[in-house]
Amino acid sequence: MIYSIRGAHVLSPQQLYPLILNWTIALGRGGHSTATSSLAHLVTALLVGQSLRPSALMRALLSPNSAPARQRYKRVARSWHRRWLSPEWLTPLLVRAALALVKPDPSGSPIAGLTHLALDSVRCGGWEIFTLSVVWHGRGLPVGWAVLPYPWPKNRFTPTVCQMLQQVGAVWPPDRPAQLVADRAFPSLQLFQTLRGIGWGWTVRLRAANRVTVKGQPQMARALLAEAQIGSWQVLVGFYGGGPRAVAGRLVVGRGLIVLPYHQRREGSLRQRARQRLERERDLVFKHPGHPPAASLQTDGWMILFTSHTTWQQASLSYRRRWATEGIYRDAQGGWDGRQGWDLERVVARLKKSVQVERVVGLWALGALIQSWIGYQLMHSSSPQLQAVAGQWTTTDRLSIWTRGKLAFSEPSGLLSNWLTECLAAAAKMLADAPPMVVRPFPETNRAAKTIKKAA
Repeated sequence: MIYSIRGAHVLSPQQLYPLILNWTIALGRGGHSTATSSLAHLVTALLVGQSLRPSALMRALLSPNSAPARQRYKRVARSWHRRWLSPEWLTPLLVRAALALVKPDPSGSPIAGLTHLALDSVRCGGWEIFTLSVVWHGRGLPVGWAVLPYPWPKNRFTPTVCQMLQQVGAVWPPDRPAQLVADRAFPSLQLFQTLRGIGWGWTVRLRAANRVTVKGQPQMARALLAEAQIGSWQVLVGFYGGGPRAVAGRLVVGRGLIVLPYHQRREGSLRQRARQRLERERDLVFKHPGHPPAASLQTDGWMILFTSHTTWQQASLSYRRRWATEGIYRDAQGGWDGRQGWDLERVVARLKKSVQVERVVGLWALGALIQSWIGYQLMHSSSPQLQAVAGQWTTTDRLSIWTRGKLAFSEPSGLLSNWLTECLAAAAKMLADAPPMVVRPFPETNRAAKTIKKAA
């Protein structure tokens, strides 16, 4: 059980602001002083208030003089138009920070040396938010994002995603191997050609209706299930699509045996899994009107992965990292109990312009970076005092790095104050010593931008 202590905090905004300011200075390596100061004010307010709601931010904002609430609201509203919260401005800084803090997969693993990026989207009211996140200990650090109104404008989905990938790829160092993972909503020729141009690997789940080429025969991916067997995996050399534009890779087909963690094998957990499965089957019946539901029910449990890996073990291990996005969306919205998150959906659903949504997501990405780093340090600390404090938060040890960071910033005893100060200072020094980002132009970037402009 996790006890809610929202509203309490270890460090006051006055104490936390200089630490966050040093972090943002190190993050930007001498960027514009106004932007650095504004970012530090907003991130401090977010970490103190633990919510993206304007009411929580405005109460925690520092001000040299007392200001009425209406003036504070206006100050927060102006932030949603500042360019230093845009992906164009923040992505290079977030990529540099994430690569400085997150190490590649360790040696001894089939996917050693790789850094995984999870591509996914979340719908908040009338907006679809696409994110690209560096996977880290079951969570992700957003480094790229894009926004579309929902329902999606025609011919905008794939170009928007590809432009976001190119934006991150332009500042991603070529000596840091990356593997993108994504679900069935994203596969397309343009996506795989973009990834190949950037130089990233990929593991993407295909839909049964996607076109593939195996042994020189174009066919639908559904046809690959004819020889598949439960409990085993089949690896086929093939292509996504057909003709001269087809992208080469490997098709991994199978349906692994379900192995539940120990804490999910109890009767209550099994009932919940059965209930979720029934809800999923009902959803499939009505998800594709005009099409027979039987086909979806038969193929839903199978995995057809298109990957740049050479073995099914590598592809399977990489694809598991995709689930990190489910956790970061839950943290950003309602949290573990629907009340402890950062209220992203409530805030975004009320906004009228995509530029405002982009700025809110930018603040979320920056705050999540710092809070997750604090949680990671706390998780791996060997200090008995820190472990004693963290041991009071939950009856189990199954807390994400984001949640540990949240509880560290909200610990009312004050025992973590000195540690938080030292931890934030050490991270700022690490970022200051990290190598600068070098922007690399890609020809595909202009093509994607022209496609979006033409569709608009």
